[in-house]
Amino acid sequence: MIYVSEKKTAKEIILETLKKEKRPLSPKEIQKITNLNYNTIRGRLQDLKKAGLIVRTDEGWVYKEYAEKPAKKRRRKKK
Repeated sequence: MIYVSEKKTAKEIILETLKKEKRPLSPKEIQKITNLNYNTIRGRLQDLKKAGLIVRTDEGWVYKEYAEKPAKKRRRKKK
C-alpha cells in the first residue's frame, strides 16, 4: 500500500499560522510558533507576498484578509 504524505510545506504552515493568529507577526515570532528555519520563513514570506496571500505592515506580516484596510479619504466639497 502507498500512503500519501500528509506533511505540509513551509508555505502552508506559515499561511496557517498567520490565519490562526489573526495579527501581524515578525519572522522571529513565526519561527517561535512553527520551529521552521528563520531563512526559510523569510523566503516563503516573500513567495506568499508575491502570490497576494499576505501583506507586510509596520507591525509585521499578516494574512491579507486580516490586514487593516486604509480609511477612504473624504473629498471636500467645492464651495
